[in-house]
Amino acid sequence: MNTIRNYLESMFANLPNTPDVIRAKCELGQMMEDKYNELISEGKSDNEAVARVISEFGNLDELGDALGIRDFLNKNQNEQRQIRQVSAEEAEQYLEDRAHFSLLSGLGTFFAIICPCGVILAGTSVHASRTLMAIGVFFLLGLIAACITLHAYSSLRMSSWNFLKLEPCSIDYGTAGMINDLKRSTHSSMVLQRTISVLLFCTCYIPLVFLHLMVGTSAADGAGVVILLFMAALAVLILTVSASREKGYRILLSLGGMHFSRQSDSTGEVVYDRPAVRVVMSVFWPTVTCLYLIISFLTFAWYISWIIWPVAAVVENLIKAIFGIRKEEIQ
Repeated sequence: MNTIRNYLESMFANLPNTPDVIRAKCELGQMMEDKYNELISEGKSDNEAVARVISEFGNLDELGDALGIRDFLNKNQNEQRQIRQVSAEEAEQYLEDRAHFSLLSGLGTFFAIICPCGVILAGTSVHASRTLMAIGVFFLLGLIAACITLHAYSSLRMSSWNFLKLEPCSIDYGTAGMINDLKRSTHSSMVLQRTISVLLFCTCYIPLVFLHLMVGTSAADGAGVVILLFMAALAVLILTVSASREKGYRILLSLGGMHFSRQSDSTGEVVYDRPAVRVVMSVFWPTVTCLYLIISFLTFAWYISWIIWPVAAVVENLIKAIFGIRKEEIQ
């Protein structure tokens, strides 16, 4: 019976919640339930009963006159012609691309976090020298370049799917069911990934404390900091991939009629219609992180370098206010 209720919801999903439509929905729901119970009492299996009910009552075009919602259906059909239909194949390709390029983006963030490791090891080594420091700086700059490249590349490759955010789109009931099945099948793995990320975040300081207490040398402290950064970076990588997959499901399942407004509020997702701004914002926070770590480790002015974060937040909100388009779902 849940299948029938879900199908009924999908039939009326694009119709307005007017009293006439709500009445028709309740009436049709009762008819479907009565027919389902009748078939079950006749000895039909659940699957057979559901299939029979949907075949008889699953077409609103045929029932529109009887339910008194023909005008709403005609208006909805005219609107649907202006909405881009996303096929099941496109939805699968979108999820595949999102998984692939979120991994690249996560690797870019991973590199941004561990980029100071070479400088830290060179500066705390018992054999510290200019050569080691130069290698550390080269390692830092190389990873920063890799970070920016990966973020920019993944953002540009995913830009072909921007129509999902910038244009009114929709998916059919079968595609939505497929996405729901995929979401359920990956739920356990996403929970496991997030659990691992939390454990890494919660324990990343332990090697640093252990090495400091047990060894107490600058080289040991440097190694502890490097291990901390690697564990935190791995946690961020896992969390990025997991969150991106879940967001992909959410975006596809929320497709429908929508409008866009330059007026920003505290909710909704901000997108950018200018390609240059999209590229800049895709690497904004990784770049801020790199700048913070570079300035902090080169100057050791930790007491003041934190000011980079609130300044970056102000800059981000200014960019959103000037160039952002907030996507709002029509209720």
